[in-house]
Amino acid sequence: MKFSTFVLAAVLLAAPATAFADGPKIGPNGGARTDAGPYHAELVLKGNDVVLYVTDGADKPLDVTGAKAEATILANKQTQKITLEPAGANTLKGQANLGGGHDSVKVVTALTMPGQKPVQARFEMGHAGH
Repeated sequence: MKFSTFVLAAVLLAAPATAFADGPKIGPNGGARTDAGPYHAELVLKGNDVVLYVTDGADKPLDVTGAKAEATILANKQTQKITLEPAGANTLKGQANLGGGHDSVKVVTALTMPGQKPVQARFEMGHAGH
């Protein structure tokens, strides 16, 4: 029993460390960057624009034609869910009512690349548009 508890604790402690182990936390477009399954995802908030950039594990842009994405945004103690549509190259875009007057925004994205299983990415960032 103690061994299994130890193994579980080790896995739980290791998981957060490996989730962000691959590369910088700021992407080339100035947004928060994290892993999303086998992909890298970068989220940029500019005004009410929500932009998700998708690259492969080697940071090469991926064609998002046919991809589906959704973002759940927590800002100003309100949650909104928006659809992100392919917008050319490796970019998916959507519009949110971000407003101003907050210091941080939490976002969870669900990305489904064509023929693949959905993957999630979590971001916590300051809002550049206020």
